[in-house]
Amino acid sequence: MRPLLIIGIAYFLTACSQDGLQAQVSEPEVQKSTQTLALLDSTKLNTTKHKDLSENLHKNDQRFSTSYAAKPDVQAFIKKMVNSHQYDGELLQVAFSKIQPRKKTITKSNNQPEVITPYYKYRTRFVERSRIREGKRFIQKNQKWLEKAQKEYGVNAEIIAALIGVETFYGRITGKKDVFTSLATLAFDYPRRAEYFQSELEAYLLLARENEWQIGNTKGSYSGALGMTQFMPSNYRKLAVDFDQDGKVDLWHSVPDAIGSVANYLRHHGWQDDRGIIVMSTPHEASKTKWEAWINKGRKPAKSLAEWHAIGVGKEITQLGRQTGLIGLQVGDAKYNYWLADENFFVIMRYNPSRRYSMAVLELAKEIRL
Repeated sequence: MRPLLIIGIAYFLTACSQDGLQAQVSEPEVQKSTQTLALLDSTKLNTTKHKDLSENLHKNDQRFSTSYAAKPDVQAFIKKMVNSHQYDGELLQVAFSKIQPRKKTITKSNNQPEVITPYYKYRTRFVERSRIREGKRFIQKNQKWLEKAQKEYGVNAEIIAALIGVETFYGRITGKKDVFTSLATLAFDYPRRAEYFQSELEAYLLLARENEWQIGNTKGSYSGALGMTQFMPSNYRKLAVDFDQDGKVDLWHSVPDAIGSVANYLRHHGWQDDRGIIVMSTPHEASKTKWEAWINKGRKPAKSLAEWHAIGVGKEITQLGRQTGLIGLQVGDAKYNYWLADENFFVIMRYNPSRRYSMAVLELAKEIRL
């Protein structure tokens, strides 16, 4: 297999230092946009079991007044789903009447390790003995599909495997939370990212209808990510692929679909396998005022190599072309290392917008390369 082009990651510690349940249901009948929605009154709401709603949600007996269905913004969302997508309004009324905010989802969203944990501690969760061992096994076992993905999408095997390894330990940990409740919580009780999560909730409901999933049966992460790849619903709809060509996309049970979908995702966002990705640098302290403000700035490369040289960064580097960005990560109690990273590093950040995450993927990829 083609070697991963990671140049000069000089300081690192030693390597040891979201199931979806599907049910057969019929697609809801197309309804007119003038459908009358249920009133905000529990006595008016049809509580008969709905075939497109999971048994788990049907069992959730709670006061209508404290459910999501009682919230005006949820009613506006239901109206949008009916008018824009001819969604079954009665189904959504019942579904939202069965759920309340999941407080732990908000707590976790406010305390993500990619944000609050120093890199030298963060990396130990992923670049460790068992993930390295299982990563090599994953590559060996799925060599056929990884080679096919590299040929069709231009993404090397170790990067694909490392992403799946970091996300779900190669499919072992895909999440046990009801995705509908998680997404509703973040859509209507997490103002900072409400617009984004309302769009993901919309995508999930469309995905459920398209794939005949009962609402409430889909399991994933606390943020609503799905399957071995932990795709958000919008990416599942847009970028997941039926790589094994069995007639359906299944990111929980089909390793080939997971491999092809990760490769398709990276290519879609601009991955090129012939780039160097990242090179360690020792910026000149004397010119720190010129480059300090550029550390970890933005989500795309900022300067050419010549421009970095002009402000005292990367003068020893000649291998990277195009634009690059300056990455700085804490590698000890009071120690930081710096790298120049090209577009591929930032492509990985499209999967998770964290430099810690991207670096952990690259480190794991290097360790599992055969």
